[in-house]
Amino acid sequence: MIEKIIKTEDEWRKILTPEQFHVLREKGTEAPNSCAWSKKDLGAGIFHCAACDLPLFSSQTKFESGTGWPSYFEPVNSENIEEVNDDSFGMHRQEVRCA
Repeated sequence: MIEKIIKTEDEWRKILTPEQFHVLREKGTEAPNSCAWSKKDLGAGIFHCAACDLPLFSSQTKFESGTGWPSYFEPVNSENIEEVNDDSFGMHRQEVRCA
């Protein structure tokens, strides 16, 4: 089981950029195709959570989903992620969050 990191919102604001804070703490999202990882092949490596550095996805599992957001078919470790149904904006999507 992953140990949760407990911080106040002010502590998170000091650690994260404004965009990271919006996405990670306020359930925001980046604009499609705005993320560097969705635009190009960055080579082999592991993608980590921007807040806690937990390893989430391998570049070897990345695929083009046509959504404008990075997509992966398998996490590094299933215990490191949470999957949440997102039915907002009249669409059904599977949101993946750091555990």
